[in-house]
Amino acid sequence: MKNIIKIVLFFLTILSVNSFADEFSFLGPLSSKKINTIQVVDDYNKGLFSNNLWKSDWQLNDGTVISWRNCSFNRHLLSIETNIFSRLKPGSFLIFKTLLLNPEKQIVRYISNKQNFRYIFLNGKPIFGDAGELPKGTNELVLVYVKKPEDKNEIPFRIINAFTGKECGIKYRSIIPSKNKKIEIPKSTDGKLKFIITDIASGKIKPCRLYVYNKNGQPQYDFTCPSCFETFTCNGEAELNLLPGDYTFTVESGKEFLPVKGKVKIEEGKTVTKKIRLGKIVDMNKEGWYAGDMHNHTDIKYTPLYIKSENINIAYVPNWWINPPMGRTSNKDLNNFSPLIKIDDTHFLYTRTGEDERNDCTLMFFGVPDNVEIPETTWTFPPNVYFAKKFGKISNVWVHLDHLYWWQTPQILACGELDSIEVINNNFVHGGMNNTEAWGKPRDKKKYPDPYGNAEYQQDVYFKILNCGLRIPPAAGSAAPVGGGPFGYNRVYVYVDGKLTWEKWWDNLKAGKCFVTCGPLLRVTANGKLPGHVFKSKGSIKIDLNIKVNSIDELTKIQIIKNGKIYKSFSSGEFNKVKNDCDVSFSKSGWFLVRVLTDNPGTYRFAMTAPFYVEIGDKTNYIDKESVKFFLNWAEQAAKRNPETDPEKRKLVDEYSKETITFWKKLLKK
Repeated sequence: MKNIIKIVLFFLTILSVNSFADEFSFLGPLSSKKINTIQVVDDYNKGLFSNNLWKSDWQLNDGTVISWRNCSFNRHLLSIETNIFSRLKPGSFLIFKTLLLNPEKQIVRYISNKQNFRYIFLNGKPIFGDAGELPKGTNELVLVYVKKPEDKNEIPFRIINAFTGKECGIKYRSIIPSKNKKIEIPKSTDGKLKFIITDIASGKIKPCRLYVYNKNGQPQYDFTCPSCFETFTCNGEAELNLLPGDYTFTVESGKEFLPVKGKVKIEEGKTVTKKIRLGKIVDMNKEGWYAGDMHNHTDIKYTPLYIKSENINIAYVPNWWINPPMGRTSNKDLNNFSPLIKIDDTHFLYTRTGEDERNDCTLMFFGVPDNVEIPETTWTFPPNVYFAKKFGKISNVWVHLDHLYWWQTPQILACGELDSIEVINNNFVHGGMNNTEAWGKPRDKKKYPDPYGNAEYQQDVYFKILNCGLRIPPAAGSAAPVGGGPFGYNRVYVYVDGKLTWEKWWDNLKAGKCFVTCGPLLRVTANGKLPGHVFKSKGSIKIDLNIKVNSIDELTKIQIIKNGKIYKSFSSGEFNKVKNDCDVSFSKSGWFLVRVLTDNPGTYRFAMTAPFYVEIGDKTNYIDKESVKFFLNWAEQAAKRNPETDPEKRKLVDEYSKETITFWKKLLKK
């Protein structure tokens, strides 16, 4: 929460310090480092932006004139000729202000092709995430874009209905500025802050992630480095141009290195150099555990740096993405790369993964062959289960579900092609919790109240899946830099005996030899066996657990979950006495796992093993009647949501719904 407040203060300060923000429709580019004087010349008519042609010039302090002509607002709110963005230097801001005429109250989603480069203020209040309520009537919208090295030369922006994915029907009206207004920005009086970060063990430069804030909590950046929200990633060396004053910083590198925090005072024209040494609390690779981030939208240019910075062993870059509001994206440049890039013996990067992100579900597909055609889609058709069935039947294609609350979740489960489920996803962020189930089945907020209701809701859905006899391993992903936390913030560790290979990692994830985490490092064996193991017995059985945890945050609870309920729970102090002497008993078939919770005040940080399974007697697969009813009811509700009007399309969607309901009814009879 503190980090979120800092971001808000940062951009509110930008708007307040530059008092002209209330006068102008377009402001920028703004940068204390690069630009001292800006001249904005506005020449356009009153009325809807879609009817306007624009003419403006911006003169930079080096004499460069940035201009655009004949720019119209049609499909996108901000779709300006590329020459203006190609001329902007990293670190420049572009601020835009308009009035939204909204015909009715609605929940909307704000879409841009680089969401982490824009900040939104609606009626003076910040919008976090990418969705929020848009009140009926006239609303003032302020958009703040930051030019980054990896940004492309255009920033399309759209506002859609969060539930239908369709245009909202809002109208954009200009806030008419004064003409020929000259804006003076004080001359820069920067100092410099340099970082040199090394690994204590090797003495070598260590790629890492940095947070730097001024005394007002405003994030600062080395704009030559790729960034994600309030942080940026460097190769071990960074240099920031900062105004004189007091600053704080934090250096992080994944889950295994202890973060280093500090304070520094910057003086005009002087350089301060900070030499930071990072040390590990544990070496997971030496123990045979290797981390993967199973959801991201990073650029292949920067992903190897992210991998080394966050100590992620298995990662990917998407080569196609189905999302009609944002366009159908296909990164053809990745065809020039090998499907599997071996960075070194313990780090792999995959370039053949697709994502279907639409109305009622999001799925990832690892390993879809290049020659498989990806059909055209609408926001609702064909339903996501179509792709799950189509691609899931292809040999070596891995089907992955990124959240648990989607309306189509019962369909995806019923189709039988699902390989993993993201129990920790981009709702879990570095400085808070995204408490929305946008596009999905909303939780009961009395049972799962804020601030961490979404986290508890998703875990309970996963437990119910296991209670239905569906043995699907948990996974985790960050969705960086589009949403969630930084790359690798959410991850799944998989145990691999001996030398790591790409194939071994996926085989062992399939076997459930894993744990998921957004913080603690949890390793558990049961009677010496790893998660995913199936214990078989003719009668009652007692299983001894050995639990090992390393955590940067202080632990609060260590829990054994049995058949979806807390079987045993220990405080941190109690756990230190029993961590090598825990047990769980079964008289009937079932499953269990271990979960640990932390006391981080800003967000929900936890770790959880994949389940262990117990088979006793003839009834080897544990199935809970109430859990099956839960999904049957869910499927019946989802079936009533058929959005198609075309008879043939509607018929196909209904057929998928009938198949799903039949599956859950048959399971209920067991």
